[in-house]
Amino acid sequence: MVKKIRLVDAPKTGDEKTGSSDGGGTSPELMELLKSMDWKLWELLQIGQRLEKELMDAGSNTNKSK
Repeated sequence: MVKKIRLVDAPKTGDEKTGSSDGGGTSPELMELLKSMDWKLWELLQIGQRLEKELMDAGSNTNKSK
């Protein structure tokens, strides 16, 4: 299944300051970006695990035929 990737717009400049000045806060845009990155990493993990399983199954079938 293919999931559409949604790009997050660049942060707006101006009066919209959501984080504190010491960097302790997290802006909503950054949180959205981190969520999408986490989801993509999860999808990559799932793809890698499926590929590994298929390669292991193909390797065991090749060894059995020898």
